[in-house]
Amino acid sequence: MTFDHGQPREPFSWQAPPAGPQEPHYEPIHYGAPVPPPQIHRVRRRRAPLVIALVTLVAVAVGAYAVVANRQSLVDQWVVWTAEPNPTIAGYADRARLSDHGEFLLVASQPRIADGPAFNDVCGNQEEGSGVLGCYTSGDMRITLFDVTDPQLDGIEEVVAAHEMLHAAWDRMSVERHRELEVLLEKQYSMLEGDDAFAQRMEIYARTEPGQRANELHSIIGTEFGGLIPELEDYYAQYFDDRATVVQLHVTSNAVFVEIEAKSATLVAELDALRTGIEADSAAANADQEQLNADIGAFNRRADSGGFATQEEFDAERAALLSRQKAIDARFADIQSRIDLFDAKSAELEELNAQAAALNTALNITPRSSESID
Repeated sequence: MTFDHGQPREPFSWQAPPAGPQEPHYEPIHYGAPVPPPQIHRVRRRRAPLVIALVTLVAVAVGAYAVVANRQSLVDQWVVWTAEPNPTIAGYADRARLSDHGEFLLVASQPRIADGPAFNDVCGNQEEGSGVLGCYTSGDMRITLFDVTDPQLDGIEEVVAAHEMLHAAWDRMSVERHRELEVLLEKQYSMLEGDDAFAQRMEIYARTEPGQRANELHSIIGTEFGGLIPELEDYYAQYFDDRATVVQLHVTSNAVFVEIEAKSATLVAELDALRTGIEADSAAANADQEQLNADIGAFNRRADSGGFATQEEFDAERAALLSRQKAIDARFADIQSRIDLFDAKSAELEELNAQAAALNTALNITPRSSESID
């Protein structure tokens, strides 16, 4: 049966609309990976070589230490008496709630504030991706602090000053006292084993300052962790009027890093999920569009050759093709909306990367040589 040519039939040569996705193709999506949250290696301490004479009598060794300790206390007292008042250092001590003894040790260490080459010449940095904000050099028994000016990091200088003051305290202790404290510090550290960031930080110290683990634990635990075992709380009370204050300053100044890290992790997970879905759905939609194009071509050839038995058959198959095209168009529209969302989240991640880069500069962090934003 053929069509009634007495009734004019509109020629049907089906083509996808020019603006429509005849053969859409989506390239793989790339976005900038986030700058890893900075490993804040806040402080680094360099020790000058120390040669200890061998002695045969314990009494002589104890007596020698007493003489040295007494001499150092006299030197410290003289330095404190003759030191020029420094309002900035006094402000650090006050805000960190150092005790009189803690502030005495800070001033006795002749603290200086520097940045750029002047700071790095003294403290330096041996670890990519970590920042040095202060150091205590045992050769001259001085503290050097990095000048942090970013208001987002308010409080961090006070924490570093207190940290370095505890290095000065450690440097003035006997070996026996070191051993006693090391037992307590390792006990406390074992109770913090779930803190991955702390563990990673101690790994940095192990590489850059081998042999100084107890010394660093002494400064970090004393300024950054609350709720210590009673023996340590009692011990640190000699250096702080209210140790909880400096711990809170650490929490507050560290919050910006915690927030960036959390936001970055969330965005990366969302971008990965979006990319996987977009690429899978694009591949499927492209394949279906190609098949539809082939079916439209076959339909047109059949229509042009009079291959349909009835008008109803022609209309039904034409409607089915139109329905398939409409469904595919909707799929591409959904894919495009997700691509737009992907681009927006990628831009948000780039902004976080820029914030992280600015903080890296403010924290004197040595960039990792492999870090880049594509």
